[in-house]
Amino acid sequence: MNLRRQLVLLSLCTLALPWAGCQYLRQVDAALSQGQIQTLEATGNAIAARLASAPELIAPDSRRTGRPPGAQLYLNPLPQSPVLDGYGEEWRALELRPRQLLDQQGEPLARVTLGKHSSHVYLLLTAKDRSPSYHDPRSPSISSGDTVEIFTAQKQYTLPVASQGPVRALYYNPRRGSYERELRLRGRWTASPRGYQLELALPFALTGGEMAIRVLDRTRSDNSEPTRLASTLPADGRPGTLVEPLPALQQELEHFARPELHLTVVDQEGFVLAQSGNRLGSIAEGDQHTAENGRWLRDWFYRRLLATDRLPPLPEGEYPVALTENRETASQWFSAPEATVRAPGDERIGAVSVPVVTRADNIIERPLLGRVIAAQSASALQSLTESAAQRLWLTTAGAAGLVLLLLLGYASWLSWRIRRLHRAARTAVDSSGRLRGDFPRPYLNDELGALNRAFASLLAELDHYHQYLRSLASKLSHELRTPLAVVRSSLDNLAAGELDQDSRRYAERAAEGGARLSAILNALSAANHLEASISQADKEEFDLADLLQLLTQSYADAHRGHHFDVQCPGSPQLYHGAPELLAQLLDKLVDNAVSFAPGGSEIRLTLEADSQEYRLSVSNEGPQLPPGFGQKLFDSLVSVRDDGGKAGHLGLGLHIARLIADFHQGTLDAANREDGKGVTFTLQLPR
Repeated sequence: MNLRRQLVLLSLCTLALPWAGCQYLRQVDAALSQGQIQTLEATGNAIAARLASAPELIAPDSRRTGRPPGAQLYLNPLPQSPVLDGYGEEWRALELRPRQLLDQQGEPLARVTLGKHSSHVYLLLTAKDRSPSYHDPRSPSISSGDTVEIFTAQKQYTLPVASQGPVRALYYNPRRGSYERELRLRGRWTASPRGYQLELALPFALTGGEMAIRVLDRTRSDNSEPTRLASTLPADGRPGTLVEPLPALQQELEHFARPELHLTVVDQEGFVLAQSGNRLGSIAEGDQHTAENGRWLRDWFYRRLLATDRLPPLPEGEYPVALTENRETASQWFSAPEATVRAPGDERIGAVSVPVVTRADNIIERPLLGRVIAAQSASALQSLTESAAQRLWLTTAGAAGLVLLLLLGYASWLSWRIRRLHRAARTAVDSSGRLRGDFPRPYLNDELGALNRAFASLLAELDHYHQYLRSLASKLSHELRTPLAVVRSSLDNLAAGELDQDSRRYAERAAEGGARLSAILNALSAANHLEASISQADKEEFDLADLLQLLTQSYADAHRGHHFDVQCPGSPQLYHGAPELLAQLLDKLVDNAVSFAPGGSEIRLTLEADSQEYRLSVSNEGPQLPPGFGQKLFDSLVSVRDDGGKAGHLGLGLHIARLIADFHQGTLDAANREDGKGVTFTLQLPR
């Protein structure tokens, strides 16, 4: 993995910034939520303290004291009088909570909803009876089948169940000793798929402030004992009190009203006595405007980001038992009803329930008068948190993007410097082993710049040493000529005197070695002078193909023991160079080929041309090159001959050929032939 990718992967650690910001936002959201719960609890305690100091506001009716739970019935305030048609469409639109009536086995037999408008009490009763038994007119009893009984403070009314039609309410008149019809009770029966339904109205003054309901279910219309019975009438036979909202309490509660705050006061059984603010189902209605503005996806994302636990949904128009039926302060978070928000859990509602306990002294267990429930939507907190989340995301995303770009740019710049150093190191030495001398020297003082300068210094020292080695031959040639001349003159004088046979043989051998040494020094001197003369040669434009053909004819005349073949294009091949030097180069290559090729073999000279370069090759049969000698052949004093240098081949011919190729900015290579029968030398000249 390259350095740039490593730095890019390292820069991904900046993604921890948004994660840490999210964790911080969640903690802030939790702290704000806890603060909201504490504020609601303080509000509830203040209202509970006020009501405890004035218990007549919350418990003005002393008749309820000591009554068994479940005996009381709640009168819901109705915005208008319902139509008494038996169907109850107006009731369903109000979404009121019905009272369940259970039979002896605890199974639901009926449910009843009561309401009050003006001076009348309205009742909607729905019974669950698969086989209703209606009253038989032939029976002497007032109700021989299913019966609904209504108890008030003074009277008991019997309502025989009918499949359809108006209600007949009968009560016993003790003065006349007979049952009479109560015309002030108006209503209507209707049949339903699961039983029957009753819609009834009666004056509130007729109830005396008390009411109980009993439903009798018979299997036959023969006035037999009912098989099932459900009733709100206590065991003492006294109807329960009708509970309804208290105007004085409502007026007192309005003093604590605040925007976005919903206050509810319930009695000890959970019946609503007063309310302030929007109803529970509409607390989150203000958030619907956000959805209509097309920002629902963003809001949903923030809520999913900040949400920790899934909240239970708040029931429609009511609070759970945990907030209405205990003597301790309780708090809980809910999600708004699904009908008022875009999706479940989109809106949070915090609710705190505080008990109202009387402050009367000398009481072992002070009675519970009711509870104050304070509820508030968390939309303001969520808007604040979402705004902070948006700013955090924008800031962290911008910072992470900037850091990523800076790291990527720095990695690219650093990678470019390393690649530049790598290319310079690879091209510092040419194919012949010479230093090019153009190694870059940066001016930056970092570690990479120090490494670059160290490489440059090292190559400079190597170049100095290489220059010393190149000049060593000429220096040795110059320094050895004088002692060699002394040795040769001494050997000549010795040979002129009287010597025995053995001494003369040794003197001749010493003279032969001196002659060889003198030839070597002359060749070294000639090579140094030739290199200097090559650099001063003049270039001209000539036909390279014509030069090759002329030289091939000369080689054929000079080396009649070999067969020469030339292959070149028929058209002129113009080239700008030094023809004398190129002829000398070919002389060296052909001389090398003749020395290795067996007698009578073919030596092929080939010229190829394309749009970029000329390729001139000399191929001969013979032994192949040893491994690793492809470029070493062109170094000074390097030879692969096995004659020990007796034939005078000192390895300077191919070295001179390479010097001529370098002068023409070409390359000279040697490789074994593909057929494995010889060697091919190739000269590449740029056009």
